Amino acid sequence: MKKLIVENFWIKVFSLLLAMIMWLYVVGELNKGTPEEKAIFGRILPYKLEAVEVPVKVTLIGKPIAGYRVLNDRIVIKPSTCLIMGPKSMIKDIPYVTTEDIDLSEFTRSVVRQVRLKQVGPGISLEKDFFITVVVPITKIEQERER
Repeated sequence: MKKLIVENFWIKVFSLLLAMIMWLYVVGELNKGTPEEKAIFGRILPYKLEAVEVPVKVTLIGKPIAGYRVLNDRIVIKPSTCLIMGPKSMIKDIPYVTTEDIDLSEFTRSVVRQVRLKQVGPGISLEKDFFITVVVPITKIEQERER
């Protein structure tokens, strides 16, 4: 054991001294710069990441053929929420995540689609790049009046 410590003792001391000098140099370089540069550097590095669960909203475009309508209160979204991750300052103001557009033109029956979620913004990531199943019920207007 003593041989392990004593052997090459001066090389070990020199290495330790060199490591301490290098550490002091790096710390000094990191503390250089104007307060503005330090503030920019602090904003670039996202130190505090958070994850928040937000609801998913469907983006519908177009209208069904004349004589048919969408039953908005019966739209089914599975899963109905999504986990987003990013810096706390950026994700605190995001109320929901939207799906890619679903075009309802020329439909006369209910629509079932698997759609991706739209990217929320730079620096914000979704839990995973997954698909959302959306069921959009479309019904004939005359049938509802008969009921």
